[in-house]
Amino acid sequence: MQKELEEIEEEVTQKIYKLFLEKFDGNKSAFAKAAGCTETTIRRVLRKQQGITINLLLRIANALDTNVSELFKNLAIKKENKT
Repeated sequence: MQKELEEIEEEVTQKIYKLFLEKFDGNKSAFAKAAGCTETTIRRVLRKQQGITINLLLRIANALDTNVSELFKNLAIKKENKT
């Protein structure tokens, strides 16, 4: 299960990075300001050195003019079978 969660986090981070490049043209400072966090947080998230809380995910999605549903769209999330 942990491996699958890491893969999902990787895919979401890649989507965030792509949208960030499109909207902010690589300007981490402007992205951080729009997301209401520090540039260090943005750098760490994009380098996969820091996880994303729900609060931060919502603010990032808003800064990118999208929503969490769009960021998770088309992800293969498997339900764990506990039998």
